[in-house]
Amino acid sequence: MNKITIGLLFITAGLIYGSLALDGIYDATLGYLVKNKWINPPAKEKFGKSILGRKPTILLYSIVLIIIGIYILWNRNI
Repeated sequence: MNKITIGLLFITAGLIYGSLALDGIYDATLGYLVKNKWINPPAKEKFGKSILGRKPTILLYSIVLIIIGIYILWNRNI
């Protein structure tokens, strides 16, 4: 794959992952799967409390993915 495609994939993944911070989208996707027991959430004792919480952590990771995609697009000729 060329660098343009890889950069666009990172940006798209960041946008899709960032949309999980919205409660409506989360309930329609992962919340639906948990409610219908298609996937199981991690056990409470195994999964420690996050310092930031669910929404800020998702937004932080999605911003990082978008920045990586922009960096790849910016330096595609190197």
